[in-house]
Amino acid sequence: MLTNRIGNCIFIIALTWIPFLCFSQIKYTKKAFIKDSIEIMKPPIVRPQLRIDNRTIFFKGQALNVHGFDAGVLLKEKLRLTLGYYALNSNLEAYKKTENGIDYERNIKLRYGGINTEFIYKNTRYFSLGMPIDFGFGKNTLQYTRIVDGEIYETKSGFIFSTEFGLSAIFKPIRWIGIKGILGYRKTLLEKADEFYLDGVFTSVGLYLDIREIIRDVRMFKIKKKYRKKSNSIGTAVDLITD
Repeated sequence: MLTNRIGNCIFIIALTWIPFLCFSQIKYTKKAFIKDSIEIMKPPIVRPQLRIDNRTIFFKGQALNVHGFDAGVLLKEKLRLTLGYYALNSNLEAYKKTENGIDYERNIKLRYGGINTEFIYKNTRYFSLGMPIDFGFGKNTLQYTRIVDGEIYETKSGFIFSTEFGLSAIFKPIRWIGIKGILGYRKTLLEKADEFYLDGVFTSVGLYLDIREIIRDVRMFKIKKKYRKKSNSIGTAVDLITD
């Protein structure tokens, strides 16, 4: 008889304390979730960067399209450092000529690598403003071709070194992807092909991808799923005990 009473008392005490312990566990789970979330969301020192870059150089009234990309890092949300590669292949309308009744056109083939820097002076959720300064070095090839049959009449090629600077803006409808535009000026510092200086105003429109934000969203999705599962399990246990 006494044993039964002791057993009933132990059961009542356990029944009283188990919900309290479960609620304590829920509280601990929320704290752990907040701690892990802060760790993921805090601004990183180094952020990977990738950009598809399409530039347009305005030369003697003609728009020349340059295609390329760059990849690198963003340091402390302020300084962007990347390496890029760019290519231009186009006819130069200003250099068409006629000799002895034969029409010739001049083609430019430009291939160069770039060291790109950019200071970010304003960065918000949807917009970012910066000042890029790029240095490019590569090979420039100029060819005169007979229009009637495509035969190459003259070829000159050589090393080229140039710089580009201006102002940039990024619109980010989604945190990890956006559209980047640049308005600037291109200046040739050294050209060994034919003293041909491809100087002038340029614009750039390209796709901007922030790899770090993609990684962050994936990690946040995983911990939300993890803690939601824990909370649901604890909540089910509380319901079973208290019903």
